[in-house]
This record gives sequence, structure tokens and C-alpha cells, in this order.
Amino acid sequence: MTQEPPTQSVTPEVPDAVIVRGARRFSAAWLLPVIAIVVAGVLGWQAWQQRGVSVWVTFPDAAGLRVGNDVIYRGISVGTIRDVRLAPQGKRVMVEAMLRPEAAPLAVEGSRFWIAKPSVSLAGVTGLETLIGPTYLNVSPGRAENAEAFVFDGLPEKPADLSDQQKGLRVVLRAARRGTVSVGSPVLYRDVAVGRVEEVRLAQDARWIEIDAVIIDEFAHLVRSRTRFFKASGIGIDFGWFGGLSVRAESLEALVSGAIGFATPEKTGERARDGDVFDVADEPDSDWLKWDPVLSDEGG
Repeated sequence: MTQEPPTQSVTPEVPDAVIVRGARRFSAAWLLPVIAIVVAGVLGWQAWQQRGVSVWVTFPDAAGLRVGNDVIYRGISVGTIRDVRLAPQGKRVMVEAMLRPEAAPLAVEGSRFWIAKPSVSLAGVTGLETLIGPTYLNVSPGRAENAEAFVFDGLPEKPADLSDQQKGLRVVLRAARRGTVSVGSPVLYRDVAVGRVEEVRLAQDARWIEIDAVIIDEFAHLVRSRTRFFKASGIGIDFGWFGGLSVRAESLEALVSGAIGFATPEKTGERARDGDVFDVADEPDSDWLKWDPVLSDEGG
């Protein structure tokens, strides 16, 4: 009988475990919050840099000024009206203007603010857009070396030193009533502005309205001792049975601000002098508008 060899327990050799580590995957998920923080910081910094300068200007009334209206300097917008409210005592109006960063130098002592209104000067009509468009706030800067300032008293009108100032013949005009004549009203010759009204007052005896007017040098020779002045403002309406209805409209300057016109006859008389007094008619005689004198600066 053949004996089988004894069975031996054989343990197979197991190779050392081989650990294969794959390439680590890069995840951008954790970067999203960081990017958001960076972007928010940049935007916040830009907003901080562009926040501008806030100034407060007080006026007796708002004169049509509204939130969102512009602040104008040299004809361009340099800021925006952010708030319009009553002062604590209710006697004045407080206007907050947000100036753009580049306009920050305007927020200094000596800067002047006023609300744009239509006005007439020898240069023509200014502020006329405020009749048909939004009102705006004008600013004239103080000296660059002045200290910063953020509260201002607004001016009732454009500063006199910024207005057109002309040397010329100064005459006194007498009218029964003031009507629409005011400081800055034009004095017209053939519907051309040759002068302006500088002052309107009641005469000492209260019988007249006295109007101080200046005719610039270039046109001073047009005013003679026989010159006739008349009110040239407003719109006239005539009705005739045979001619129908007609409307007479004066020049744009006259419609915006009461104007005074004048005419000189062929027999002119002597040249007017400073301080000469002329009466102002409520309207011109038809003959006055037909006068056609030859007037030259060299003439007598």
C-alpha cells in the first residue's frame, strides 16, 4: 500500500502591498468666498473714493430746486442735489449737495452758491433753460488756499462781480409804474440790447418810479436830447373789425424781463450826458418806430 506523502500547509507568499496614490484633485470651491470678499473690497474702496463731498446750503426758499437737480460750475455738472428740507425753525430751506470727488476743492470758505434763474444782460438771456427744464444750483469757488467749509448761506442771485459790468452813459428814466422792469432788464434800440437797468426805486416824492440805466459806450451816441423811451415788454393784442386779431410779441429779452426801448428822431438834438432824465411812456407812438436817423459815433 502506497502511503501518500503528508500534506504540508503551504502559505503562499504575498507581495508587499503596493499603495498607488492618484494625483490630488484641485477644487476651486473654496476660492469663491475669497474672490467675493476681494471683489466686495475693491468695489467698496472705489465707492469710498468716489463718494464725493457733502455740503449744505441754506436759502429763504427752494425756488423750484428738487432732489436730483444738478450743481453746475463752468457750465458742467459737478454734483447732485441729494436733499431739500426745512431748517429746524422753518424759516429757511436747507439744500444738501453732493459734490463729485473732482469738485471737492469747491467746498472751501468763500465759495458762493445761488439758484439759477432766468436773467437778462448785455450778453443775452441766461438761465432761460430753467423756464422749461429743471432748476439747478450754481457755484463759484473760493480761493484754493482757503480752509474747508461744508455749510454755506446761499445768495439770492448771481453775484454782481460775476455779471457783465460795462462802462457807459448813465441816465435816469422816470415811469409812472414799475411794471415788469427790474434790475438787469435790457435797454433796447431796434430790439438790440445796448444797455441795462441797474436800479429801480421809488422817487423821494413818491410821484415816479426812477430807473437808473446804463448805455454801454459803444452805443452811447444813440441817446440824444430828443430821444424817447418806452416800455417794450410783454405781448400786445389788437382787434379790428376788418383787420382781425393780431398779436404783437416783443423780443425774447423783453418777454423774460421787462425791457425798455428807445427811439431817436431825425432831428436828434445834442448827445445825452450822464445824469440826464427821460420820461418812459407805457408804449411807443407809432411815429417813433418809423424814425430813421443817421447816427454815428463821430457825429454831433
